[in-house]
Amino acid sequence: MDESAARVAEQEPTRLFYSEEETATLLGIHRTTLRTLALDGRAPVEPVQLTEHKRVYRRVDVERLAGLRQ
Repeated sequence: MDESAARVAEQEPTRLFYSEEETATLLGIHRTTLRTLALDGRAPVEPVQLTEHKRVYRRVDVERLAGLRQ
């Protein structure tokens, strides 16, 4: 895990969701790539659609996929 991903993972442990940008950082992909995959229904973790243009990702799913949690 790179330095920016470590900083994201250490933020406020009570949060339930990560933003699209935080999720992309933890997964080691570009935010635009994650957005494109989500719009195509192929995102590595399922997004929660807040508005037409805003998505968040469940913290537990992202951390499990990123190898930060069992």
